[in-house]
Amino acid sequence: MAQDNDNKVSIITMAAIVIVISFVLQVVFVYADKIDSPHKAVVDFSKAYFWLDKSMAERLCNDQRIIDGVDVVDEYIQSVASNAKENGWGINYMKSSIYHIETHTLSKDDSNAVVRLTCSKKKAINPVFPPFAKIFRLNKTYHIDETINVVKEDDTWKVCGKVFDL
Repeated sequence: MAQDNDNKVSIITMAAIVIVISFVLQVVFVYADKIDSPHKAVVDFSKAYFWLDKSMAERLCNDQRIIDGVDVVDEYIQSVASNAKENGWGINYMKSSIYHIETHTLSKDDSNAVVRLTCSKKKAINPVFPPFAKIFRLNKTYHIDETINVVKEDDTWKVCGKVFDL
């Protein structure tokens, strides 16, 4: 009987240790995710760009947000929307998601960095589309290999220079 109690105590102790370690790791991961880096800026911008999300402006450097009084992000999204409409599609058809994302720093100093982004891109019309696209081979995969300049403005890394078709 004493042996059963010892086993129960050791199991409860191990469970408590696992829970505490899990909690500590979760806190560490949340903190690590909040640290800004050139890689994070490039990935955040790229995901928003291909998803046609206006939040890409948050990762675009100040010199490139508005050119000649025109909001570059709004102009780009309107251009994509009008192109889709001309072809008889909605703007959602133009959205893509990226995956297998890899970034490599080519050069970096305190306020500038050059990051190489490689990833794959597919259309992402809605959550139901990928399985059917795979079955009927409707969706092409595009490989992206881009070198992106990143600058540090207001303690935040932001994408600058010629990026994709923006």
